Amino acid sequence: MFDPMTLLLVGGGALAWRELNKKDYGELTPSRDERYRNAMEHCYQPDLLLQEAKLFNEHGLKAQAAMLKRRAEWRARPEPLQDEHEAIYRKALQSTNIPAILDVAAGFEGWTATKKAATLRERVNKLQEAAIQESAAKAEEGAKEHSNPQGANVNPQGAYANGTGNGASLQETSVNIPQNTDTRRDDT
Repeated sequence: MFDPMTLLLVGGGALAWRELNKKDYGELTPSRDERYRNAMEHCYQPDLLLQEAKLFNEHGLKAQAAMLKRRAEWRARPEPLQDEHEAIYRKALQSTNIPAILDVAAGFEGWTATKKAATLRERVNKLQEAAIQESAAKAEEGAKEHSNPQGANVNPQGAYANGTGNGASLQETSVNIPQNTDTRRDDT
């Protein structure tokens, strides 16, 4: 009646269809999400992480499986490589070169070392805030120097302390000088 090979193919196709159409296939349910986060944060054994990655991959959660594999690779690094990565991290924490620190943070994030990456990004935020404050202080100093050039002593009437000056260097607040703001009018 039917060829055995056809029956085998139809049966295999039906089984695959049933697996793919499970209710929560490929869905990150709250319990799976909790399991994933716990494995990423608290599991230090590369073999267990690889088993979790295989399990997540079987349930159609490929992104989580890939991250668990990355974490397993991170945890399985040899000791000299761990020391080298730690030295890079410490050097980045001491650095003031913002683009370099961000590059190191991106590298650690790619290896799933998100806490180290977050610490480096916090360092960048502090450096940026310090640079903004320093810039504001310099601008304030520059404004003070600009309003009083080279530390010259100016009295309120506009003459320098040594008696020179024509009084035009400073405006008095009681005198309002009108300005021609009408650009349409041409007196020529």
